[in-house]
Amino acid sequence: MLETYQSSLFENCLRPFSRSSLEESKAMSFLNRYDTKYVLKIDNAFDFLKGVQDNYSLLQINDKIIQSYKTFYFDTPDLHCFNLHHNKRANRFKFRTRQYLSNGKIYNEIKQKLNTGKTIKFRQRRDGMPDISEFDGDFANLLHSNNYNFENLSPSLFVSFNRVTLLNKYFPERMTLDFGLGYGYNNEEFSLSNTVIIELKRERSPERTASQELFRQMAKTPSSFSKYAIGITLTHEEAKKNRFLPRVRHLPYEHRSLV
Repeated sequence: MLETYQSSLFENCLRPFSRSSLEESKAMSFLNRYDTKYVLKIDNAFDFLKGVQDNYSLLQINDKIIQSYKTFYFDTPDLHCFNLHHNKRANRFKFRTRQYLSNGKIYNEIKQKLNTGKTIKFRQRRDGMPDISEFDGDFANLLHSNNYNFENLSPSLFVSFNRVTLLNKYFPERMTLDFGLGYGYNNEEFSLSNTVIIELKRERSPERTASQELFRQMAKTPSSFSKYAIGITLTHEEAKKNRFLPRVRHLPYEHRSLV
């Protein structure tokens, strides 16, 4: 199985990294933060990891260094959240329920991008409803308590992926590498098996760190890659998607119909 094989390759590449605990990671959770993303192919990601192993420690949870996630995004029938991103609105937001497979915990989350470039998140632990595709009453309360007045949200996209989390030893920076990205909607599945999304997360605006210096040496520039935007572009024929089509054309992906 390709996903298992890729996870094994990542585990081998990550062996030289020192380890960090979940408690140390929580100190760099940065729910209010600045994000910078880069998109690499699998082989380039392995080269990148080798280049930063002295500057970052690796998050390990219950003896696991690779964490898996399942997420359902919710949107209006006319894809209001997606269209905010497509139309380059500086203030935009996403609504999702995410399950952390390493511990089974489920959170309802609001992720908002501000016109300052900063990202803020509101999250709430969800108990008693294992079906993460359901928009529950607690999520509605979370929205209303933060002045998001939406009543007609429904599942718009399923996303699964694996994540490696690294903590900068010398600077308050959290870095995630997401791979094995899969999408599902309306009996259609898409997978991006040769794509790795690297995201740098800081409380302050971007500063030069070891990772950014290595990206510069690799001639890699930041990307505005959005899992949700790319997923909607792939799975929703009716969506307005001109802005994201050039990105999709350069992404190798596999498609499978479940009908």
